[in-house]
Amino acid sequence: MNNPVKFKYLLTDPGSAISVLDINGHIVEFAVSSSGDPLSDLLRGMVSIIFEPSHIWNEENIQMIDWYGEEKSYKWILSTEDGEAVTIKIIEYTDLFDSSTGVTVLNEVIAAADLYYGIILGLDKFIKSTGLLNYEQHWQKDEFPLTYFLILKKYLIEKGLWDGQPDKSGILNNEMDILFL
Repeated sequence: MNNPVKFKYLLTDPGSAISVLDINGHIVEFAVSSSGDPLSDLLRGMVSIIFEPSHIWNEENIQMIDWYGEEKSYKWILSTEDGEAVTIKIIEYTDLFDSSTGVTVLNEVIAAADLYYGIILGLDKFIKSTGLLNYEQHWQKDEFPLTYFLILKKYLIEKGLWDGQPDKSGILNNEMDILFL
């Protein structure tokens, strides 16, 4: 599947990560810290858009997610009017508490399936190579949001959108083997 959304997440220094979101060639790079829980907040917001479909009742279906970094912070705004297309707007702040410092760095309308697939595929590769134990130790605060991740991956599988192949190598697979010892 050639997807217009690409997402990468990489742990750097303890309690820090960098991330890249590419939607149709519009690239936004993030540097985040463990002062927040960016992945959990993002995945929780994505789950909410699907499973709390307030747009069905002609209500606003919007999720706001804050990502905190040492130098900059980001506000992700996900919204949908029909559940099929998602507007994703990302505002970069040099001071999160001063809205006048906000600059819109991304404002795209994308098929919800494409957005979700791109983010979950990127996180699938990330967690298989990093492992759950390494994530928690390196992130130094929160565990990987496995429940939200699995809900979204199951959603993609049920919609026939997931074309991933089981990967029997990597750190996550080794960690899973520990469960069966």
